[in-house]
Amino acid sequence: SFHQFIQLTMCKKNDQTAPTNMTTHEEKVPYPTILLPWIRAYRSTPKLYITREIDIGFSILCAFLFTILRISYRHLLVSLGWPSSPDPDTLFVSACMASFCHSSIILPGLAAALLSQPYRPCGKLSDSPPWYRDVTHAIMSYCTGYMIYDSIVGYVVETWQPGVGPVLTTDHWMFLVHHVLTSLYMISARFVGAGHMSAMILMFLGEFTAPIMNIHLILEKAMEQPEFRDSSWIPLAFVYNEQIFAFFYCIFRIFFGPLAATHLTWDLILTERGRGNVPVWLSLAWMPMCWGVLLGSIPWIQTCLETLQRGPVLSGKDEL
Repeated sequence: SFHQFIQLTMCKKNDQTAPTNMTTHEEKVPYPTILLPWIRAYRSTPKLYITREIDIGFSILCAFLFTILRISYRHLLVSLGWPSSPDPDTLFVSACMASFCHSSIILPGLAAALLSQPYRPCGKLSDSPPWYRDVTHAIMSYCTGYMIYDSIVGYVVETWQPGVGPVLTTDHWMFLVHHVLTSLYMISARFVGAGHMSAMILMFLGEFTAPIMNIHLILEKAMEQPEFRDSSWIPLAFVYNEQIFAFFYCIFRIFFGPLAATHLTWDLILTERGRGNVPVWLSLAWMPMCWGVLLGSIPWIQTCLETLQRGPVLSGKDEL
């Protein structure tokens, strides 16, 4: 089957690549080698447990590293001729570059983790091998760390006005609420030890178009900079990237997203195993987070469909 083919191409025996701190039993269990950095990074990071299962040390480390990365990108942009901070375009593009890194790193890990075990949204984490439990905690902690960093740097530090505090727009509040709810979804799944795959599949489908979207936003801002206005390749890259983004966004938000959301809703709430593994009240609390993002995508879907219908056209110019 396709699932078996992917496993064969992505996996090999642990006795060839196992981390030194894996047990003998674990070394006999095949795991995707692409997950080895996640396993090693999570196990080597000092732990700071807030519950028996939930460590926030890895999230804090990731938040710190993303902050350093964003500041570094900001200085890189200024060295390339972008306006000095706190110019909004420079701040925005540095945030997009950090977001690109986040999604580009997490997507292969999510794909490998989801394919490595039988897919069941309501599944219990304890039914999986120890290395998979560490991968799950690592990926969710990594994403939570990104949410922490972006909430503090993007919506407190960079919006701070002396004597006033952070000045937030409606869009800022929308992203903050998204970050808080996403983090609560992941943390609660780790706390009850089940439902983690429902969070991971939503993460994968939601993040799939993020690298393309961030490239689109970076190119859009680059075209507005005086240093790049005479460039011919940036507008060309922008319009074709826009088409690619619109295509994949529609595919994932019209088809794959609702399909996955429907299946996990059924599995968590309407099956006996789902109700046994995850408290019903918690599954019901997850539903607005699950379906709210899809419903909120409708205006974007309409824009993307119009973009595809229009074809590769730069605003105000003929078709390319």
